[in-house]
Amino acid sequence: MRTKNRRVNITDYDWVSIILFVGLIIIGILSIYSTEYNKLKPHFINNYYSKQILWSSISVLIIIAIGFLPIKKIKHFSSIIYLVGLLSLILVLIFGVNINGNRSWFRFGSFSIQPAEFVKVTTVLGLATLLSDIDFKLNKIKDFLKATILILLPVFLILMQPDLGSAIVFISLFLVLYREGLELKYYLFIMYLVGLFILTIYLGKNNMLITAVILYITLNVIYYFKLKKTILLKTLFFLLITLTSILSTDIIFHKILKPHQRNRIEIVLGKKKDDKGTGYNLKQALIAIGSGGFSGKGLNMSTQTKGYFIPEQHTDWIFTVIGERWGFIGSIMLIILYLSLLYRILFLAERQKQKFSRIVGYGLLSILFIHFSLNLLMVLGIFPTIGIPLPFISYGGSSLWAFTILLFLFLKFDAHRKEDW
Repeated sequence: MRTKNRRVNITDYDWVSIILFVGLIIIGILSIYSTEYNKLKPHFINNYYSKQILWSSISVLIIIAIGFLPIKKIKHFSSIIYLVGLLSLILVLIFGVNINGNRSWFRFGSFSIQPAEFVKVTTVLGLATLLSDIDFKLNKIKDFLKATILILLPVFLILMQPDLGSAIVFISLFLVLYREGLELKYYLFIMYLVGLFILTIYLGKNNMLITAVILYITLNVIYYFKLKKTILLKTLFFLLITLTSILSTDIIFHKILKPHQRNRIEIVLGKKKDDKGTGYNLKQALIAIGSGGFSGKGLNMSTQTKGYFIPEQHTDWIFTVIGERWGFIGSIMLIILYLSLLYRILFLAERQKQKFSRIVGYGLLSILFIHFSLNLLMVLGIFPTIGIPLPFISYGGSSLWAFTILLFLFLKFDAHRKEDW
């Protein structure tokens, strides 16, 4: 029985998520403001925090516009929206401007926009359309490949810019496939390959090849003497995959990755120390966070920020401001805010009656989680430095608008969850 569509009002929206969203926006503006505050010029307008206020104001207009969008049309045109997103990535390679070594931006006068941020939205909608098709089955190889290609197409185009940080974010959408029925063994296999990648870089190709062969022989000998059976052929394929992965890692690391990318990985693994070069940002970030202590130095009293020791602190390194200004307490409170929003999105996603809206919710959850976790791990020196902003807090209109669109599209779907659309 079809439920008659009704007109939702403002009380139908999830206000817990909206309050958390507003809280993060305010923290972002205050943090950006504190990176620039100057007693000699306390009211100058042409600065990052003034622009962030403008971007945030435009976000309000975006939210209002989403409120008027018909949800049936959004779902109906999701595949076309996905293709438009791919087209924007192709066009930016041709007509985009090069900023910091990446051709990732369209420039309109003094204003720039990064299409990769909005393609996160279009890819989530495209994936939701594909997975919610009544004939789609993830356990079919053909359908699984369709979902994989849909996710990896924007990754390929973004890597051509090249923008490794944005490309990695899209990989998180494979978590959506797990919720929709993809078996755990595939994720364990990927984790195994990632582990091989890290160990090969840390221990070296030759050591890993020798170790793999020794473990293969040892396993077969133990198995034979314990059970009087041989598993040589059964484990041979797994050995070949392991050896191929080790050799591929060596080629990728030494032939494909750029010197600064190799340096960042080696610094995180402790194989290299470069505090005056590639590792400068990380060292200064750790000093800033550590100097904040338990309760922080206050809004405009920090030395690392005042001394401009951390380049681009208002963007990817904004967490260092929070750590230095508000200390351990402020950092933990921010993490709690993010975890609360993530949990709330998970709760809302699970109560959806429409498969399409549930997948959009999990897409939002996956992308928000990977942004939040990788940014913190990067700033703390646990993950290599990549260009990945802290959602709703880092400076930038493109990132803020894209996350606003994705969040409030999902909240709109949730407000209509009782309807058959």
